[in-house]
Formats: sequence, C-alpha cells, structure tokens
Amino acid sequence: MKNKRNIIIVFSLALILSFLPSCRNAVEEPAPFGPSSLSILLHTSANPNVLFAGSTPEVTTITASLKKFDGTPLSNISIHFEVTPNLGHFEGNLSVKTKTTDSSGLASLSYYGPTAQDLTANQTLYIYAYAGWEGKEIIAELTPVYIVRDKYDLDLVFELMADPNVLWCTSERPESVILGIFTFEDGIPVVGRKVFFTILSGPGEFSDGKTKTYVVTDEEGVATITYIGPTNDEIDYDQFVTIRGQPETYWADPDNNKYYLHKEMEIRLIKGTD
Repeated sequence: MKNKRNIIIVFSLALILSFLPSCRNAVEEPAPFGPSSLSILLHTSANPNVLFAGSTPEVTTITASLKKFDGTPLSNISIHFEVTPNLGHFEGNLSVKTKTTDSSGLASLSYYGPTAQDLTANQTLYIYAYAGWEGKEIIAELTPVYIVRDKYDLDLVFELMADPNVLWCTSERPESVILGIFTFEDGIPVVGRKVFFTILSGPGEFSDGKTKTYVVTDEEGVATITYIGPTNDEIDYDQFVTIRGQPETYWADPDNNKYYLHKEMEIRLIKGTD
C-alpha cells in the first residue's frame, strides 16, 4: 500500500513538471527600459540663469536637449516652451513658444525677463519644456530663472581656488588650474556670468597670454582658467604670485564693499632645478 502511494506521488510530480516549460514560456520578460518615454532624456537649461530687472529687460538663452538614453540626439521633434508665472516673454513677445530640435537634438530660444516695474520683490520663474511622444505620452522638464529686483536682498557667494597652489619652477613652465566658483548662498550655481581674473603681482600669465582676462561660468557656476608660471631662469628666488577673481554682479558699488564681490589668493613659486 505504501509503495502504491509513493508511485502515485511520483507520477503526480512528473505530470506537474511536464507543464512547467510551457508556463515559463508564457511569461514575457519585462522591457529593459520600462515605458518608451523612460528611454528618452529631456534636459533644459538657462544661460544665464540670473536676470536683473531694471528699466529694460535682460535676455537669457533657453536650451532644451532631447536624446535617447544612449546619447543619440532626436531631431525634428517639436518642443513647447512655457514660462510660469506669466512674466516676461519669449522672442516674438510670446508667453508660449514652439521650437523644433535640430540634428544635435537641441532647440533654443530667447527669453526676455520682466522689468523692475513688473515686480515688487525678487522672483523665481520656471521655464517648462514639453515634448510629445508616442500616443498620449508627454516628456516634461523645467529650469529655473532667478529674477533680481532688489540687489540688497540677493545673497551671493564667490570662492577662488588654485590647484595646485604651490608650483615647482624648472626649465618647463608649471601650471595651476584656477577656479572661480559663483553661487547663491544656498549653493545654487550662478550660470553664464563673467568672472574677471587679474594677476595683481608676480610673474606668469593666464593660458590666453594675458594677465587680465575673464571666463563665463558654466552650469555648475564655475569659471575655469589656467595660470602658467615662470621657468627657473625667469625668477631669482622663491616668491608668490597674487591673483584676484571678481564675478560680474551688475551692481558693483565702490562705496559699499558688500556688493563688490571679489577674492584674492596667492600661489607659491619655488625656484627649482632641472
């Protein structure tokens, strides 16, 4: 009786296993990228991202980048731009504008900010970009634009760094990367603004051959330039070079250093041997 029961159990298991392959084949593997819209990347930026509201509107360039997940650009796709709240306007005096992506997957347009009479205080605006996709799918992205009406309410931070800050001077000219970092007090980068670099004292020059120059901040709020030091034949002893960085603020007031943002730093030059 016991053997008979075991035979029945083994037969039942074999019968169940015979159906398993067909069950597995009936299950579809999930798509590696989920919905089709998840494999499409839309990035929107404003350059510069800070506008000052005065008697005339300032302008910034809004750019939308539409690409596949692997970096392949998507061309001939309509991008709809809209500003919220409804302050300022796009080119053509429009609050809503449509552009088509080019061969690089980019669509750009100009946004003109409000004037001082349109605001009672500093304002953050948002530029939205929408791209229609398959069926009813919509891909959306936004970028902020900071409108400054009252200069006394704007808290900005500027830092100046050199890497390295000690250079060994031999028969070859040493180099140091200078970073001017321009942000709001909360760390949000100030994009598309000039940072002026000046060698106040000491030998050497910047990578463009000048001792006074400027670089525009990138999307991280960083302006980068290279300082090129002297050879050992051009200095008689160890010394320092002093460099100043000053970001563009549009309200530099010589009578009030609070709004004259600048930093100075020194790079040590050591006379070496070959």
